[in-house]
Amino acid sequence: MTVENVPSELFSLVAAHLPLHIRPPTLLSLALTSRRFSNIIIPHVLYTHVRLVGDKQAVPVLRDFIQAANRKEEGHTTTPIGHYIRHLCVQSLPAFHTESVLPAPDNDTSLSVLQRLIDCDGLPNLVLLTIDREDTGRYQSPFPTTFWTSIQQHCPNFQGMQLSSLVENSDAEGIKSGLLAALQKLKEMKTIRLEGRLEGYEAESDTEPILFDFSKFPVHLHTLDLRLGLRRSNFDFRELFYLVMPNLHVLILDSVDVGDPSLTKEFWKKHPRLTRLELWKRVGGLWFNGFERGMLPNLTVFKGKFISARIILPHISESLVSLYLLDTYNAQAPYLLRTATKGGTLPALRSLGIQRDSGNSPKAYEGHRWREDERGAVTQAPVLKAAKRFDGNYLMSIAKAAPNIEELELVGDSDDTVNSITSALSRLPKLTQLTLSATQVHRGSFFESCHNWPEFLARWYHARMIPDDRLQGYAYAPLSFDQAVYDLASGCSTLERVTFGYTFGTLLTMGGVSGRVIRGEDGEVKEVQRVAAWANGIGKEEDWY
Repeated sequence: MTVENVPSELFSLVAAHLPLHIRPPTLLSLALTSRRFSNIIIPHVLYTHVRLVGDKQAVPVLRDFIQAANRKEEGHTTTPIGHYIRHLCVQSLPAFHTESVLPAPDNDTSLSVLQRLIDCDGLPNLVLLTIDREDTGRYQSPFPTTFWTSIQQHCPNFQGMQLSSLVENSDAEGIKSGLLAALQKLKEMKTIRLEGRLEGYEAESDTEPILFDFSKFPVHLHTLDLRLGLRRSNFDFRELFYLVMPNLHVLILDSVDVGDPSLTKEFWKKHPRLTRLELWKRVGGLWFNGFERGMLPNLTVFKGKFISARIILPHISESLVSLYLLDTYNAQAPYLLRTATKGGTLPALRSLGIQRDSGNSPKAYEGHRWREDERGAVTQAPVLKAAKRFDGNYLMSIAKAAPNIEELELVGDSDDTVNSITSALSRLPKLTQLTLSATQVHRGSFFESCHNWPEFLARWYHARMIPDDRLQGYAYAPLSFDQAVYDLASGCSTLERVTFGYTFGTLLTMGGVSGRVIRGEDGEVKEVQRVAAWANGIGKEEDWY
């Protein structure tokens, strides 16, 4: 069967397997190849996922959707675009964009217009709603308490919400009075993702209900993602671990402490279908004490601190596809990958992320002084020379442990030559995607010279130019983003895309840009093409931002 003969009803299924960040342009390109494909894809498939960025774009587009829905009510036969939408993403602009702090005409916001669109039955087939509000300075609108009631009444197929950049009291109140009340009625909800900082939420009294009453969460959840900066004294997460969600496949948590390890042990036993587990930096406590082989038989994606990974990794290393290590110090990551896994390798691993700090601390951090040479001989670095950055030796050990990885994300810094770095990366024959970023912006960048790139200076007001004479002391100091991508791709012939972040995986370049490597027939780098950086971080394949 040729692609021309593929039944039209299969196109939606095929499109669903395309990574989200390339789905719209890929579908549009396919639609332009023939009249048949155009009639199938536009609008039926192309508009199933719609992303609107900034009120300047979102408000007029959503108003057009409202007008189309009203015309349908008046007897027009053309199906409104909104009726094709299954996943809608409304994203604000970062604070450094001037228009992000200015209201749209008539003081309308994207959220207020979106609610009117929902109320006029303009999104009857909406399944997933993503709202990402970056730091937009003085202009922010809280979620109205009626917003979720509108979804409940007018979106019968609604199954998931993804809300990021939630802030302070207004959002906390909206979540408590609106969202959680709606959850009691949205019984078929399968995805809940809440991300932001709610430290400002204050309990009115000692007897006030906690913000999250987990007993109200739908039991059929497939994905539960709670990454919220919280005052732990106001919230009690113990109830979460008493839940039984038989269809839970994805669990992502931050700002959660575990005081009783027996709670998590029983939770793992009750949720054998988990395939993805992420425990972020502000997660505390002992999560895997008493963990037993076979407890999470389907787990293929894990993100967590060194202290957790060292316990769970021996049990899952042979089947793990994606791994992200947080809070590693010096050489702890290669030590862990080479000593806590069967045969010192992770054969199935395709994605690896490492967040690393370095220093000469005299404290006895497990494995931080570990060193390995080309032949596999292991030594211990002197206490006063224990600092370990991302250099050729470090990456050589990573390549030995994970020879089949296709994407690599390194969070830290490096002061090695580009030849040493790319020689080590060339040990990874399948590596196509590389993301590099610093742990914290005020503590530097991956290469020190990144501070002088226009993209870096534009993003952060406290970024400071590094004097040229100081840069001369570094082993590698690329003068521009394009040069860094060119040099890295020239030394590692398999690289197809390189992205730089300014802090902990957040994209450095304004608007989210990375470098796509264009090669000639001889494999030499001919061009670095700047492209949107959606989904370049480990585990972000289905993220819009």
